[in-house]
Amino acid sequence: MRRLLVLLSLSLLLAPLASRPAAAQADAMGSEWQRRAAIPYHVYGHASATIQGKIHILGGCHTEDWQKPSTKHQVYNPAADAWAAAADLPLDLGWAMPAVLDGNLYLFGGGFHKPGVGQCATDEAWVYDREADSWSRLPTMPDKRMNGFAVAVGNAIYISLGYNRQGGRDNDVLQEYVSTYRYDPGDGRYARVADSPETGCYIAAGAHSGKVYAVIGSHHETSDMDAWGLADDALVYDPVSDCWSRIPAPRIEKRVYYLTQCSASVVRDARLYVIGGRTRAGRTRVTSYFDIEARRFVRGPDLPEGRCCGGGAIASSALIIAGGFLRGVGRPAEEVWRLSLDAACGPEHPTAMDFEAS
Repeated sequence: MRRLLVLLSLSLLLAPLASRPAAAQADAMGSEWQRRAAIPYHVYGHASATIQGKIHILGGCHTEDWQKPSTKHQVYNPAADAWAAAADLPLDLGWAMPAVLDGNLYLFGGGFHKPGVGQCATDEAWVYDREADSWSRLPTMPDKRMNGFAVAVGNAIYISLGYNRQGGRDNDVLQEYVSTYRYDPGDGRYARVADSPETGCYIAAGAHSGKVYAVIGSHHETSDMDAWGLADDALVYDPVSDCWSRIPAPRIEKRVYYLTQCSASVVRDARLYVIGGRTRAGRTRVTSYFDIEARRFVRGPDLPEGRCCGGGAIASSALIIAGGFLRGVGRPAEEVWRLSLDAACGPEHPTAMDFEAS
């Protein structure tokens, strides 16, 4: 009888939680977003990377003019919840491609403002010395490229996708790339490897178990949303076999501008985080990750507000969102948000098709 009463009491205590929606259950388990110290120089379209527990925010645009990025280099310390300035970038850059290898921060390509022309992709590359707080130029890339990705695997960095832009209009995108290069920091050489099976930009990418994983935001760079070619599935590149493969996995939501685009630090525990972005309905709050081992997308707690265009990185067992372009406001975001990765990240969400039909 006593055992029955105990079980009945437990069921009554758990009933309110069980009756809540799945997202509310996730919040109740402590996986909600927490507000942190605001980013000093509000930007979007920036690159981000984590070095020794600190998040580096590189370049990005401070005004609504997406063709005029900055040279700002901002560093966030999650332990102190504080921001500091570091050595400016050698060039004003947006949508550059960062990678971290052996504790060094590499930055490839990106778009800079050319007076009288607009935003132009560059073939330049740099490495940041954290101890000296200085940048050094690397050998130039084989092509001018921005808005792709760079991912470190083993002793090399793999650079792929993105496009060459030479101006601010749609027809100023001269080429969208499938070419992939292996950069060897030891000898400073670029070697072409297997081409990607498709073009892509606004990409969340990272490494796991010696392979490169990428979730494409859109296939094309254009102001016409019907022509963006919203992507589905995920891509994986195996450097050992020099082979790309598609992974069939319906998205939680079709998006183009991820908050975790142009980030070198969005993979943890076989999860590639794909946060925020732009959809046909506007900027979104949807948080999700690609479960690399289960090969499916999973939904987590929604962002406090919808935003797009760069700003995500993992540090100190948490996902930090800094910067980005706010939904409905038309300005770079000041607010910084933290989501603990130790807490439950939310239940599996219906497929993208079910989501869009709901």
